[in-house]
Amino acid sequence: MPYLRTRLGRWFYEERGAARRAGDPAIVLWPSLLSDGGMWRAQVEPLSALGRVVVLDPPGHGKSEVPPPFTLEDNADALLDAFGELRVDAAVIVGLSWGGMVGMRMALQHPSRVRALALLDTSAEPEHRPRAIKYRLFVSFARRFGLPPALVDREIVPVMFSERTRRERPELVERFVRAANGFPREGLARATLAVDIHRKDILERLRDVRVPTLVVCGREDRATEPACSEHIAARIAGARLVWIDGAAHLSALEQPQAVNDALVPFVREQMG
Repeated sequence: MPYLRTRLGRWFYEERGAARRAGDPAIVLWPSLLSDGGMWRAQVEPLSALGRVVVLDPPGHGKSEVPPPFTLEDNADALLDAFGELRVDAAVIVGLSWGGMVGMRMALQHPSRVRALALLDTSAEPEHRPRAIKYRLFVSFARRFGLPPALVDREIVPVMFSERTRRERPELVERFVRAANGFPREGLARATLAVDIHRKDILERLRDVRVPTLVVCGREDRATEPACSEHIAARIAGARLVWIDGAAHLSALEQPQAVNDALVPFVREQMG
């Protein structure tokens, strides 16, 4: 299986497609917390028709190793390690939630390596304090006992999926829950601490981002509310904001065609 080495451990990755011309950026996909690279299954094929696609399992998720304790800033530096391993000079970074948080920091910390950003259902702001306290309790519990179904059904699923998806597509929800329960407990805990609890405010720093940016958000997102996407789009010069009806936090899973209708043309514009 293909792995690459970073300061946050070994990461599993998959590749599809190939660069059409010398100098084309790679298309790097990073999923949400509690998801692995399989979250992008509906996006990989149309994007791979445009160029080289690299899909990453984040640290502690999927087939990637459990990382040491880390911050999102460490995560961006580790992604630079991955670029070196993969011989990626520059990339269009497509990230949902956690992936968007890493993409924004990559653009701030290593701007020469980012050609464009597609930021789905994400936030540049700290987590609300009451929610961060609740998530810390979840981490303490999950480290010892895992993710009990009752807790997942009550607290996590309604945040990740719209009411309609929960009602009409239970198999999608079940697949998500089954995958998340298969990830290492310590990997989930350390990632949640970095993404949800210790996340810093970078909103005003986004004025320094100078690359084409697409911001996408499910209208029913309760994890990173639509206002978070509005704030990002308002800070990055020229950013375009697209709303996805019938989707909550995992818009790429819930409404893949609507997401692709916005994402694929945007990425096509960045190639070459």
